[in-house]
Amino acid sequence: MNEQLNWNYEEFLCFLLIHSSYADMEFSNDEKVLIINKYGEETYHKMNNIYDDMGDYEKLETILKYKGVYYPTTDRKGEILNEIDKLFEADGNYSKLEKTQMLFLNKLL
Repeated sequence: MNEQLNWNYEEFLCFLLIHSSYADMEFSNDEKVLIINKYGEETYHKMNNIYDDMGDYEKLETILKYKGVYYPTTDRKGEILNEIDKLFEADGNYSKLEKTQMLFLNKLL
């Protein structure tokens, strides 16, 4: 778990977008391409491997540990939610599950 505490902002956002991409139980190729284009293949694969090795509770706990680091203010939280919103629109189908996930993340973050 110590490695997660050393993530830079891009690694954190990449992890969060990977997590968010599963909101509708389908990680679309469009979503994957958006993440790779934004953060690069190396960062994507690193964070995806870490993501795959974690349980659900650990993933949420990790996201919350970065609150004071990367989204301590309402404006920063808004920037992060905007990135997630773009991800949900990437495949042209902003599903009901994704909308529910956005509401959840708005409260969680």
